[in-house]
Amino acid sequence: MEDKKIETSMMRGAVVLVITSFIVKILSAVYRVPFQNLVGDEGFYVYQQIYPIYGIAMTLALSGLPVYLSKLIASKESQEEQEKVVSYFFIVVSALSLVAFVILYLGAGLISRSMGDASLSPLIKVVSFIFLLVPFLSTYRGFYQGQMEMKPTAISQLAEQGSRVIVILAAGYLFMVNEWSVYKMGALATSGALIGGACGLLVLFIYGRKHRVFVWPKKIDKPRFLFFAKRLIIEGGTLCFFSAYLVVFQLVDSFTIKQYLVFGGLDETSAKIAKGVFDRGQPIVQLGLVIAVSMTATFLPTLTRFFVTKQKEKYQQTVLSYLKVSTAIASAAAVGLALILPYMNVALFSDNSGEITLSLFMLSVFFVSMIQSYQTIYQSQSLVKYQFVAALMGLFVKIIFTPLMTYYFKTEGASLSTLFGLIICLLVMHQYLIKRENKIKLPKGFVVKLSLNLTAMGGILVMYRVVLEEMGWSNFGRGASLMIALLGVLIGFSIYLMGMIQSKLFTKTEWEMIPFGSKIIKYFY
Repeated sequence: MEDKKIETSMMRGAVVLVITSFIVKILSAVYRVPFQNLVGDEGFYVYQQIYPIYGIAMTLALSGLPVYLSKLIASKESQEEQEKVVSYFFIVVSALSLVAFVILYLGAGLISRSMGDASLSPLIKVVSFIFLLVPFLSTYRGFYQGQMEMKPTAISQLAEQGSRVIVILAAGYLFMVNEWSVYKMGALATSGALIGGACGLLVLFIYGRKHRVFVWPKKIDKPRFLFFAKRLIIEGGTLCFFSAYLVVFQLVDSFTIKQYLVFGGLDETSAKIAKGVFDRGQPIVQLGLVIAVSMTATFLPTLTRFFVTKQKEKYQQTVLSYLKVSTAIASAAAVGLALILPYMNVALFSDNSGEITLSLFMLSVFFVSMIQSYQTIYQSQSLVKYQFVAALMGLFVKIIFTPLMTYYFKTEGASLSTLFGLIICLLVMHQYLIKRENKIKLPKGFVVKLSLNLTAMGGILVMYRVVLEEMGWSNFGRGASLMIALLGVLIGFSIYLMGMIQSKLFTKTEWEMIPFGSKIIKYFY
């Protein structure tokens, strides 16, 4: 009876954390639209140049490091061992975070010049302080999650993101009414990261009064500590690297796109505006990813259970179903977003600048979703090395191609370089999985049916666009463009859904894996 209560409590906690993470991701994507409307493309460029640094810090504090610490705590039976793990973790992360802070703060001038904009230096100094909060945020959250208490982490995430968004939007409003420079506005907006982190930490500290989170060991076992530090850097670092993969790509963009637009012939102001237009794609892609990934986020526990209990046939069947569902949802999201992009662009950002650039960038929804799906499969088998190699290869391609493609093809080339990097990462992960599990291949029949359904949806949406072009939609306002975009989503979704049902793209079991899939079975099977 007691075990049943504990299991129920754990499930409720996990659900709370999943829902909170979903809300935080939605909020993180949505706030950028009104912010861009307040500060314009040049102001958005300034903010987005610095955002990847914050994004990496928050990935460490929100997901990567807490998840790793919680696993370590859960693996230790005695309280003494758990306390030792927490203290070692805090010491190592504090040392690494301090190094990151010093490099960013003292090297702000060099980093900003490397980005091609020396005026960004004060903003880099402001955002560097967030790394001083990372040890406390990650340790508290990892501790609570290791104790199966998800509520403190969930509430702190909401407090952090909510307060941060308020500061950012306030900075945008003050910029508009006071005619500040874009850099003064950027400094205040960037400080929202620090204020948000402090609010999140305050929530965790209040909960922490009931627990002894930080217990310093009387004596540190040096060999054991060094082994722990090495393991944390390698295993924890790999987990964090994948969690922040798209943010790392954005960091590459911060160092390359604006500079190579200038090298390619644009003046400074035009290059900044072009980079700001390119960055419009980030919130739209983030929303697409939230939808695509949330549909398939419940597979990891099932996969892990089948793998650990050596139920190979069930494991392979579940992996195959997972890949089928992921591929179908992610490809539809990517194609749909790319085709209705012009209307979303006008509705959200008031004009259709960068249509080709952003339409290409929308395709990254498919590749990032599939990379995360493969990562889930690898994670179920604890295969760290191969996913790290795949990620590095993709990043290497991104670093090599972005300057060249941007120089010759402007922001369209920058979007293509992102796609190239993601494709390489996905191909490497796919090839190794096939080599390891040769029975896990998408059936040819599924691929043909999927292609036909995507073609049907795409064809209808292209016709929809042609009709709107004839009607002169470009003269419509933002409100009308929003209605056109939403109607396009409804049309595309309806065509695709009916195609999947008619072609029997999924089995009944696979439909049940999708939210509301059981209702589709009830009415159509």
